[in-house]
Amino acid sequence: MRSYKKLSVGIKELKDRASEIVALVHGTGQIVSITRNQQEVARIMPVPADAHERLIAAGLVQPGPKPRLLSDLKLKPYTSDASRAIDIIVRDREEE
Repeated sequence: MRSYKKLSVGIKELKDRASEIVALVHGTGQIVSITRNQQEVARIMPVPADAHERLIAAGLVQPGPKPRLLSDLKLKPYTSDASRAIDIIVRDREEE
């Protein structure tokens, strides 16, 4: 569960409350911005559980395009005429 309220802490507060801040990130999934002189210099964020998501977060792989919905596919109706094949099978059986 991610919180949409952005949380930021200064370097001194991070030093004083590091364990508490890490527990907050781990427990809630919230990203915490670290600031120095009111400018963001770093972020603490949870590590994704999925290996593929970790690679994406590390910038080592790019996510592919999302697959299209089956309802978006335009399939042509199957219009094969099997009568010729059926005639050949019937004739073949009659010859036996």
